[in-house]
Amino acid sequence: MPAWEQRKLSEVATFGGGHTPPMADPDNYEDGYVLWVTSQDVKSNYLDRTTTQITEKGAKELTLYPAGSLVMVTRSGILRHTLPVAELRKPSTVNQDIRVILPQGECCGEWLLQFFISHNKELLLEFGKTGTTVESVDFGKIKDMLLYMPSTVEQQQIGDFFAKLDSLITLHQRKRLWFAK
Repeated sequence: MPAWEQRKLSEVATFGGGHTPPMADPDNYEDGYVLWVTSQDVKSNYLDRTTTQITEKGAKELTLYPAGSLVMVTRSGILRHTLPVAELRKPSTVNQDIRVILPQGECCGEWLLQFFISHNKELLLEFGKTGTTVESVDFGKIKDMLLYMPSTVEQQQIGDFFAKLDSLITLHQRKRLWFAK
């Protein structure tokens, strides 16, 4: 098997972000169906719903990111404890506190998600900003960080393994809750 290769995140992914459509305009939110990710939504490894949905009018100035994109909370009080990252399971827009990572080419999104999950504390220590009014991370430095990447085949195998494990854990948690009733 080939050796793991050292690459900058910016060499294997592209990036994006978003903002908040004006809240004073109800046409941006009423009866909306476009998923709009905020920091309060990034509570699990995979996202297929959001607390707030926006209308097509509200989403017009935003980018609709495809399923498989990774979202990272970069500004929120939660960053005192953890660096939330999740994979979008449905196309979504994001607000200004979220950065989007779109794996490209030989970079498997499932593997990259597991990388962020497994290195959560170290990344927060290394890239967290101190002395700011709201906790945040230096996303510019995250984009330039070095990754040791296995081959694409290995990335897919690692990503698939952990995705199946996450599904199994979720299934057992649901069973436990159902039997507890």
